[in-house]
Amino acid sequence: MTGDLGRALALGGAAFVVALSGAMAPGPFLTVTIARTLTKGRLSAALMLVGHAALEALLLVGFAFGLQKVLTNPHAANVLALLGGAVLLWMGWGFLRGAIKGTIRPQGDSTAVTSRFGPILHGAAMSLASPYWTLWWATIGVKLASDALAIGWWGFAAFFIGHELADVAWYGFVIAAVSKGRHLLADRPYRAIIGACALFLLYLGAKFALEGLGLV
Repeated sequence: MTGDLGRALALGGAAFVVALSGAMAPGPFLTVTIARTLTKGRLSAALMLVGHAALEALLLVGFAFGLQKVLTNPHAANVLALLGGAVLLWMGWGFLRGAIKGTIRPQGDSTAVTSRFGPILHGAAMSLASPYWTLWWATIGVKLASDALAIGWWGFAAFFIGHELADVAWYGFVIAAVSKGRHLLADRPYRAIIGACALFLLYLGAKFALEGLGLV
């Protein structure tokens, strides 16, 4: 038992470091977290992490039943890339249109584009929308999850907690940093930030869709 606990703690530490490096990489989840913090506030943005964590918990349970074989299938990866690209293009266009028309404001009124999803569902949806998330779990995630399951439930719990703590640490910092400057933003620079986020989402969406079609 003591040996298993030690191995589990070591795996949890490794999961934290590896997941932190992945969380800090730019991507759609980071972009939407910043936008939701600006439009809806810190709590709403933080609740996105609940959806993200719930999705990953289900994924880990799936690994115990062989889900990794599906994720590593090239056809499944192409479908996920196409679906993810479509979602990102839709989200990006909504942000850009709101920034141009001025319907997205720092106070986060009911017309904000992020209100189309609740924060928990939004967090899960943006995770699924990123093929990078799928790629991480189909490669690094499969290996770490396999090591965790080999240890047992101690390993399973340590891996999950370590992984999610990395997300909480990074995105908690991002949300706090963005929130502190939220009320200092005038309308024009605020809309410029949202517009920049929108363009980045459109870029990622087009890139993912082209990858799913095998054109890049």
